[in-house]
Amino acid sequence: MKKETRAGRLNPMSTIARILLACGVVAGSAAHAEYLAYAVVDGARSPLPESIGAIEAGYLVDLEWDYRGGRSMIEIQPVENVGGGDTGDVSLAGIGEAVAEAIRRTGRFVVDDSGTATESGADGYVLHVALADYAVQVAESVTNPRAVRSRSRPTERGRFAIDLRLVDAAGRAVVTGQFEAAVSEPRPGVAGFGEVEGLGSDIWTESIGQAILAAVNKGAFEIVRAVGPLPLSGRVVRADGDRVWINLGRGSVSVGDTLEVTSAGESLVDPETGLDLGVLEETVGTVQVSRVEDRFSIAEALSIMTPPNRGDSVRSVSPQAEFMFATDWNPP
Repeated sequence: MKKETRAGRLNPMSTIARILLACGVVAGSAAHAEYLAYAVVDGARSPLPESIGAIEAGYLVDLEWDYRGGRSMIEIQPVENVGGGDTGDVSLAGIGEAVAEAIRRTGRFVVDDSGTATESGADGYVLHVALADYAVQVAESVTNPRAVRSRSRPTERGRFAIDLRLVDAAGRAVVTGQFEAAVSEPRPGVAGFGEVEGLGSDIWTESIGQAILAAVNKGAFEIVRAVGPLPLSGRVVRADGDRVWINLGRGSVSVGDTLEVTSAGESLVDPETGLDLGVLEETVGTVQVSRVEDRFSIAEALSIMTPPNRGDSVRSVSPQAEFMFATDWNPP
């Protein structure tokens, strides 16, 4: 660490370092996306409005997300054929995997694959989440899972619908709705979600596969829109003198971002009940990002009162920006 000043904090960085960081602020801010999500067709993209229910399903087959805030843990419940009807050639397990992948790609959530225990009510919905912040359950089976051909229209038409319900850790419903999509002419060159258990990679080139993609993307979009952004946070993975390595990489932070470092302090225990009331966090200081790699970043100390340790928390000091949506829908 550098020599401490009389206030007990580190000396400021060199003028050269501050100039470099200032230049990085300009470059970093330009890299941040203006909108939450984009519809992508043949490499062209258009920002999505806040309501996408009326957009033609073919434009929702491939979405590009640019969320850069914090993430919540989310649990995807096993899909149940509540309606009891025939699910055709579509695997319910595969639908659950498709929903999980659509939500994972938003960047807003970390999908919990540990299979945490939950309690369910008579209606089949989740009432309590053990470890995750949120849980999603597909409450009903798919609708018309097979591709449909009509006499008047010989082209294959895939139609797919799911009922999703998102609940928080207290069992409160955040999103409840049906998401449906119909695709008559599948777009060529759509990669979809790759090999998904019970579906296979070839299904994404068919009408029914692209209807599944559009429907689960609709559900994922509504879930992210409903829960809103979360302040960016991460962890210190290494500290050496004035330099701190953080587990936030490209797409999460930019050069010039200022982060607050905190460490876990004393554990608070209720003297009467013995219950753990949580941990009192202690502020370590602030750092500024000077270098960003794919999966980590390096930050320089701005003001540090105590040396940071591996595992200390970091969070952005900037107010979390609200989601931005297009005012009008213009197909790409």
